[in-house]
Amino acid sequence: MDIAEGMTEERLTEVLKKSSGLLLAVGILQVVLGTAAILVPQVATVVGVEVLAVMLCISAVAQGFLATRVPGWKGTSLLAVAALASLAVGILILADPLEGAVAITLLVAISCGFEGVSRLILGLSEAGANSRGGLLISGLAGVLVSGLLIAQWPEDAVWAIGLLMGVNLLMGGAALAGIAMAARRDSTSG
Repeated sequence: MDIAEGMTEERLTEVLKKSSGLLLAVGILQVVLGTAAILVPQVATVVGVEVLAVMLCISAVAQGFLATRVPGWKGTSLLAVAALASLAVGILILADPLEGAVAITLLVAISCGFEGVSRLILGLSEAGANSRGGLLISGLAGVLVSGLLIAQWPEDAVWAIGLLMGVNLLMGGAALAGIAMAARRDSTSG
């Protein structure tokens, strides 16, 4: 059976064994960056928000360029409006990253709440019967994170995004390091 994009399990195992050093290095880097973000979440929040703002500005310029290159397309004016909106938001966030963090934190809280409630509903439904426990735990976690963020909003904006990014980096790095170690272990035992 194909695992990913036509890759067999044996081929995937071989690729992971050959790439285990790189996987481990990237995993360690993510753990270090995640730990730094957790230890200094205020700095990570500002950096993360500024990076998002720069990406919005770059995307806006690309969309604006595209809008000028497809003159006969009916979607050109909508693309231009979207480009202007992205550029405006990016510039506003760059002008005051902490205020941008306040808005983004509220959006993250709302998103976590909606996702949490959705997972709870799915977990309690017949459709979620196969993974009810995981859906319910995930749903409760989403609702809890949402509630905590909203209860502390807007004061939590200075640290919440940085802390969440740090936890995400730390967990992702640990997962990559685990994959690398498992691949190395498999290569020595097989």
